[in-house]
Amino acid sequence: MTAPVVLPDGKQIAITLLAAELPDVHVTGSLPEGKALNAVLPAVRVLRIGGVASLRGWADPASQDNPRFSVDCYAPDDQAAMHLARRVCAAWELLPGRTTADGIVTGISQETGPQDRPEDPNADLWRVGMTLGMSVSPPRPIS
Repeated sequence: MTAPVVLPDGKQIAITLLAAELPDVHVTGSLPEGKALNAVLPAVRVLRIGGVASLRGWADPASQDNPRFSVDCYAPDDQAAMHLARRVCAAWELLPGRTTADGIVTGISQETGPQDRPEDPNADLWRVGMTLGMSVSPPRPIS
């Protein structure tokens, strides 16, 4: 019997690859709260907001996951946040074909471009976000 295909964690792949492309940025799935967030700026938060898997069979290596992400870029002011969002978009375009131990990026999409997502008016930071998509497949065995 063939072992079932385990779909990769697309969110972790996105975080790992963006962190590698943006070494001066705190890339995470969950942000520190309050003033601790200000201490790690600039920061990017990746949240999975949906997406479906296409399974051709439990053991088919062509199976893939197609997650959608809300990606928020945090910086001390609006210009820095927008600049960071543009850097994320540029890095995102380079992800197809990239691999991690968890899987391979087989495609990407940009559903909404960078847009202001204002924070609490009393906060000492600014947020710009977008909706990005990705297709990921399980890692391929080396033959």
